[in-house]
Amino acid sequence: MTAPGTDHAPGDVPVREAATVALVRDAAIGGGVEVFLQHRVGTMQFAAGMSVFPGGGVEPRDHEGTRPWRGPGPDWWAERFGVTPARAAAAVRGVARELFEESGVLFAEPAGDGPATRPGTDERVALDAGEGDLDSLLAAHGLVLAAHLLRPWDRWTTPPGPPRRYDTLFFVAALPEGETPDGGTTEARATGWIRADEAATAGTLGRLGMMRPTLATLAELAAAENVAEILATPRTVVGQGH
Repeated sequence: MTAPGTDHAPGDVPVREAATVALVRDAAIGGGVEVFLQHRVGTMQFAAGMSVFPGGGVEPRDHEGTRPWRGPGPDWWAERFGVTPARAAAAVRGVARELFEESGVLFAEPAGDGPATRPGTDERVALDAGEGDLDSLLAAHGLVLAAHLLRPWDRWTTPPGPPRRYDTLFFVAALPEGETPDGGTTEARATGWIRADEAATAGTLGRLGMMRPTLATLAELAAAENVAEILATPRTVVGQGH
């Protein structure tokens, strides 16, 4: 039987790979943390109008990357997410790419002693349009992916019913020094920082539209005293999500 409002039987909908990252910083007043949220436009094919973390689908170009990064290797990520090393490596590259495309925040460091420069706005737009890949872009600027800034957090799979389904790996990361996320994405009507506890309350009361994984992650982040506690929390995600 086809779910109401869909054109596909649940078993016919492919489950796609995706990755998202909760970008956090210490709250200025009262302890706790703030999180960067995007409030999506109502025309999106998935999670339309919802408040979400930056992220999106993991693409073939993310799987094709081979350049080493700084931080734990694919096997380490694979063990914690319960996926293959290839899937884990693609997710790390994919979530860093999506974060740069959607917010301008770049998880990268100088690759060596040579000159290092930051990719320009035109290159960010081109990457978002599907041109090139993150590995090549960073190499061209003397940079290397700083995967050590990321932490594994959770894994959720869209239940049967919607016309699009995703198996999403959730990461958390502290806002790197010198980086400022912006609203430079056509996928969001607004973006901004909000306390995690206030966002969780707004989602629970329906003042902000949220999918269950976003709300659950916010509730967990809201329980932390600061970013350091979040980054120090050991997380191992296994199985097929929730």
